[in-house]
Amino acid sequence: AEAVADLIAAETTAQRRLALRQMAGALGARYHGWSGRLLRLLAQQEALIDFPDEDLPPAVEQAMAAEIASLADEITEHLADGRRGERVREGLVFAIGGPPNAGKSSLMNALAGREVAIVAPQPGTTRDALEARVVFAGVPATLVDTAGLRESADPVESEGIRRARARAAEADLLLYLADATTEPEWPAERVAGATLRIANKIDLAPMPAGAALAVSVRSGAGMAALREKLAAVARAMTDLAGPPPLTRERHRAALQAALERLHQARVAGAAELRAEDLRAAMLHLGTITGRLGVEDVLDSVFRQFCIGK
Repeated sequence: AEAVADLIAAETTAQRRLALRQMAGALGARYHGWSGRLLRLLAQQEALIDFPDEDLPPAVEQAMAAEIASLADEITEHLADGRRGERVREGLVFAIGGPPNAGKSSLMNALAGREVAIVAPQPGTTRDALEARVVFAGVPATLVDTAGLRESADPVESEGIRRARARAAEADLLLYLADATTEPEWPAERVAGATLRIANKIDLAPMPAGAALAVSVRSGAGMAALREKLAAVARAMTDLAGPPPLTRERHRAALQAALERLHQARVAGAAELRAEDLRAAMLHLGTITGRLGVEDVLDSVFRQFCIGK
């Protein structure tokens, strides 16, 4: 049902491919496989608890410990996917930042293909974050034009600058635009996302040191290379090769909870506690597959469909 909803809402080819892949059962097969392994582990654990007089071999418990560790490692690897699926489904965020009058609003308009931001020679024209939806390599992205970064006594502009810094910190990619006719002070690399250093106005000055790309938004020089670079970044951030990626925060939260219970099962001091941890991990996986807690899951899934209203 979630895959059908994603297919209906798909705007790009990448989103359609992801939804069709989930509809084909790629994610479901993986989660059902993990649930089956947990069921076998739980059965083994219950046997050790309920039939202590059967002299079950010690190798059973050793094999259980190895299988719990293997499951935890697989789920950990699945969670460490860089949110590729969620980025395709929800779209990337590319923020345009830099000092005033570097040409950020002009770059925004050029990449969006329409007049989104007001362009004026006066510094501080852009006071708030402006957004436009674009597509790079089949991946949707939200371009955000932010206020020029400088010290200002104007409280309205200062608030815009504060918001600009916040959006830049949260963005998947920061397009830091500097004026090639000046000596740019490039920002340090960000922890949360990538930074692309771009020099504008190369029709007036050569490419300065430290820039990764040089463009002239006015003449169009270098813009094709910039679009190719943004498409390459979008492809890299949403690469769907390999195992099926997570697509929803609901799935990620359930897997995180299941993983925590598996970690607890590995260090549980009593067999009964280990069994309860395994059972809880199964319950968390079941909220994704629909095998457990079906009514609650369906209520959450179909709430977005306006059914029966």
